[in-house]
Amino acid sequence: MQTGEASDARAGLVVALDGPASSGKSSVGAAAAAELGYRFCDTGLLYRAVTWLALHRDISADDASGLVGLVSEIDLLDDGRGRLSHVAVDGVDRTDDVRGPAVDVAVSAYSAVSELRLALLTRQRHLASAGRIVMAGRDIGTIVLPDADLKLFLDASVEERARRRILERGIDPASDAGAEIVAELKRRDALDSTRAIAPLKAADDAVIIRTDGNAIEDTIRQVVQAIRTAEPARAADGAGAADGAAPTTPAEPEPRRPRRPERAARAPRRPIEPTPIATRSTVLIRFGSMILRSIARAIVRFRVEGNLAALPKSGPMIMAANHASSADPVLIGAFLNQVLGRPLNWLGKREIVEFPLTGWAFRIAGIHPVDREAADLEAFRTAMRILEAGQTLAVFPEGTRSKDGALQQVREGVGMLALRSGAPVLPVAVVDSDILWPRGQLLPHYGKRVTVRYGAPFVVADELAAQGLPVRGRQATEAATRLIMARIAALLPPRQRGVYAGDVTVGGAAEGA
Repeated sequence: MQTGEASDARAGLVVALDGPASSGKSSVGAAAAAELGYRFCDTGLLYRAVTWLALHRDISADDASGLVGLVSEIDLLDDGRGRLSHVAVDGVDRTDDVRGPAVDVAVSAYSAVSELRLALLTRQRHLASAGRIVMAGRDIGTIVLPDADLKLFLDASVEERARRRILERGIDPASDAGAEIVAELKRRDALDSTRAIAPLKAADDAVIIRTDGNAIEDTIRQVVQAIRTAEPARAADGAGAADGAAPTTPAEPEPRRPRRPERAARAPRRPIEPTPIATRSTVLIRFGSMILRSIARAIVRFRVEGNLAALPKSGPMIMAANHASSADPVLIGAFLNQVLGRPLNWLGKREIVEFPLTGWAFRIAGIHPVDREAADLEAFRTAMRILEAGQTLAVFPEGTRSKDGALQQVREGVGMLALRSGAPVLPVAVVDSDILWPRGQLLPHYGKRVTVRYGAPFVVADELAAQGLPVRGRQATEAATRLIMARIAALLPPRQRGVYAGDVTVGGAAEGA
């Protein structure tokens, strides 16, 4: 989200929301944030994610360095409406896993590790630094954000909290499982409130909201009202500073957080029908590809390089190419469909397939809509479905067209995808398409030369292992992404290698360079 310069005060508060286990912090905080147009972060998800991953990898709570090393492997993902409510590890959604009963039992012990809390502290403060956020946890107002604009503490008796959890899980209150929930909450309370590091307690200046007997709507209303009441006071403080009002006593100036503009609550976008995976070259795909090839040859002095006979005609494959022009999908897809004898499946922005007249054609062409306002995890899932079906996935790792025709820094999605799927990667370079059709120009130039150069397919994990590099974890994902981009860069002329110019020898120069 962008920052604004409209006023000295942030448009919105940093709100710390604390409370014991099952006090309603997550559901209440998320609902209040949504009503106010704030972001929401349940920091407990981070601790639960580390706990789940530690249990999964047999890392004990005594191994502080091992736990700290897990932090970088965990991602909190936005659900598209400001709520950081999904946990991903290595690109796989583990949200349900981290909320399981095994984590319930173990999370307090892992959360008490001081080195882990310090590692997560920096991350939590970074999330809050942009402002306009409700951040929920057990030590937000006391440790994580001691200078929060507003501190709230939700409290309820252990019996009330147990009743809510029992109801949530559909358990008979009189059963042994119901009694275990009561006992576990009491144990958690004792551990959280007596631990030496960041014990659970309300901050001295917190507003305490007791929720026994409250319907959730009542508690949400109280939290929303508390934030709305505090907002004018925060704005007035900012206005006073702007008017030059002097404090009654000298004080050190408070460090300012980046300012944020007012954010209107975004209405959820309607679900969009997924595109069926293209598994064979239908008559329409072959006819459309033929038309596009004819148009391309009429406009472009077109040349293809590389050993096309060596390309796999079956099985999953990731076609990864640079993206310098709007012509790239046509120059690759229309010709590669013919060579492979099967279609490519593309990831594209959902607006493409929502065009009323042409959307159906794009779907037939194998374009799978991705909501750019939603989490990247959905695109990853779509890509994995395509590869698991044994089909070819076409991606532009840069995500959008380069401004100058040279490779841009990419995120690590393509490397993660290659490692998780095990599919071979086909590096492709489109040379000089930015000269044919520069970004921002309505139509392409006539008669320009463009070369599409195909490298040799390779399995990323095999290449990393051959170099003695890890094939799992964040380091492996980074190395995999860089390797793929290096292979693309090796196929491009020096002017188009961009930020990967120094990496063209990683793993050896690709065929056709």
